[in-house]
Amino acid sequence: MTAAVLPVVVVGSGPAGVAAARALLAHGRPVTMVDTGVDMPATALAVREQLAVTEPAAWDRAELQRLNRLDLRQRGQVPLKTVFGSDYPYNFDPDVTEDGVTLLGSQARGGLSNVWGAALLPLSVRDMAGWPLAPAALAPHYAAVLRWLPHAQHPDGLSAEYPLHSAEHRPLQLSAQARALLADLHGAQVALNTVGVCFGQARLAVSECIYCGQCLHGCPYQRIYSSAQSLQELQQHPDFNYLDRTQVRALEERADRVVLHTGRTDEHAQIHARRVLLGAGVLPTAQLLLPLLGIAELQLRDSAYRLLPFLRYRRARQVAAGPHYTLAQLFMEMDVPEVSVRNVHLQWYGYNDFYAAELDAKLGPLAGMVPAALRQPLLERLWTLQLFLHSDDSPGIRLQRDAGGRIHLSALPEPRSEQVFAAVSRKLSKLAPQLGGRALNFAARRSLPGGSFHVGASLPMAARPQGLQSDTAGRPAGLQRIHVIDASVLPNIASSTITFSVMANAHRIASDCARFD
Repeated sequence: MTAAVLPVVVVGSGPAGVAAARALLAHGRPVTMVDTGVDMPATALAVREQLAVTEPAAWDRAELQRLNRLDLRQRGQVPLKTVFGSDYPYNFDPDVTEDGVTLLGSQARGGLSNVWGAALLPLSVRDMAGWPLAPAALAPHYAAVLRWLPHAQHPDGLSAEYPLHSAEHRPLQLSAQARALLADLHGAQVALNTVGVCFGQARLAVSECIYCGQCLHGCPYQRIYSSAQSLQELQQHPDFNYLDRTQVRALEERADRVVLHTGRTDEHAQIHARRVLLGAGVLPTAQLLLPLLGIAELQLRDSAYRLLPFLRYRRARQVAAGPHYTLAQLFMEMDVPEVSVRNVHLQWYGYNDFYAAELDAKLGPLAGMVPAALRQPLLERLWTLQLFLHSDDSPGIRLQRDAGGRIHLSALPEPRSEQVFAAVSRKLSKLAPQLGGRALNFAARRSLPGGSFHVGASLPMAARPQGLQSDTAGRPAGLQRIHVIDASVLPNIASSTITFSVMANAHRIASDCARFD
């Protein structure tokens, strides 16, 4: 019997996958999504459900802290976010070895959007210099995504370079700590802008926040967007079919179809499709395409990442007790030639419950001897900056596949990254009067390459693809019916947030594919 050939298969339920599926359905194309679809474990789900039916004021904070930190893993010097104590969104693949690198895929329903920081910035015109696409090519797709993606944003000092792409202005309520910082920044805006620094409130994929402060451990009320939420909505569409518990192990492209070989033993052991949109994530996508392309190695580009504590002179009293959220509160862009020819992106995080735990860890046995009169003022002045560099300023990652299918990851050094981080620190020191505090450079935490999760450009799009480049429809190395829609096909990795642009580009590719046979 001849296998039925599906019109379009989307692989993966992460942000790229759901964006592509929505675009195809909007153009009247039936969609089958194939996904491993690992669910949140019962223990974590029970914690979420218990918190969701209880007012935050009634939560047992000591017990909650224990649950939040359960099974917390370190990758380099930076901890991995967990979801109600679980690391289920990450796939710790035994067939992947790492040498000075950290790079994780996901087999979860919703992928890594279960643990992302929900930060939303489009690419600027400058970010897209050298791309085979003009900024106008992505603009309608940013807008299309924001028609269903919850977003908290409003016009501010970032809007000129980073358009809003939406008329909805629903910013979150900043904490008193963040309002004080923002007031200082506005007072120094002319001076900051003059040296190439602009800023604004963080744009976040969040709806109707409860301000319970639980953001970094999982939102009990599911107000932080995950593409698993979009998947639930897609499953209500009559032309959408979701095939979970299905891992694609190999791809085969024929003249008139693509064959997906899965690990199943039923009628879905092979799935035939006219076209496949591959949005499995950079690492799983490479694992599938290397044997298909007949190659053993790819080079991935990364956005180097660092955590930098910042101590404000002004104290934010009782910030821990007040309503607040713990995602990024402010974004700052540093476009300063003596730092880098590329932009540096900074995200400002205010008080969260990690601060007290980190202070205790630093003090060790002395922690109990520090009186609250000294401890609390320190915690109420503390911020954490996340610094992200452009891939031009960052180490890369070499991905190699051996004859047995095992993957080895190793770092591709880039000395310029340390030079740029040092220049950022110097610039922050010079701006201390405007920022109202100082960066604690001695306490910076360095991430290994890949630790930012802003990784890709392994099969970069080009106007005239050569070698392992892709065309603007996401088709690498001469493939005709397989379109890569995740970060693998970005031409480079900008310093600013990545997920929103991956979604817009996936939506664009899928919209084009809807016009193919």
